[in-house]
Amino acid sequence: MAGVAGPMLKRSRSRGTRFLVGLLAGEVVAAGLMSLAVYVLGQGLALILGAPWRESLTGVALVVFGVADLANRTPHIWRQVPQEHIRTMPPGMLGLTWGFDLGLLFTTQKSTSLIWGVLTAALLLHPASSALLLVGIALVGVAAVTVRSVTWSLVPITRFGDRVRSWFPWMRRAAGLGLVLVGAYTVWTAWP
Repeated sequence: MAGVAGPMLKRSRSRGTRFLVGLLAGEVVAAGLMSLAVYVLGQGLALILGAPWRESLTGVALVVFGVADLANRTPHIWRQVPQEHIRTMPPGMLGLTWGFDLGLLFTTQKSTSLIWGVLTAALLLHPASSALLLVGIALVGVAAVTVRSVTWSLVPITRFGDRVRSWFPWMRRAAGLGLVLVGAYTVWTAWP
């Protein structure tokens, strides 16, 4: 997103701002819808499964996601937001469309399984926190894109991208190891 918003802000501050505001609105709306689904499903599961079972399932899921990250097999769909919309949509609508797509979580690539871990924990352990968590994640994501977009002209995106690509395997491994450790601890402590 910063690769689009940065140049857009450089050419026209108002167009770039409309894109970022649309991105924010789309992500928050999609995160709100996702949190509603997580809440309803989580409350239903809480009626069916006792706390130790939900904690154990959460721990097992975290270990599976962590192992997937360590094996470089983070679960996601191999697609990105539709690039052809750059030329056909006004900036605000483009941001709204892309933000909604990203906020749905299931429709785009993922760099680590951390988001899946958060979603699983919210679903099985504390469904009432899903709105706070998912909308919070959307806000942090848009804030990061905004900061990167504003600083785009200071550090060219290719240099920044090269740096991130060199850190990426280590970030994924660290996330995977963290998920495995937290998941194993969760399973260990689930049963009194």
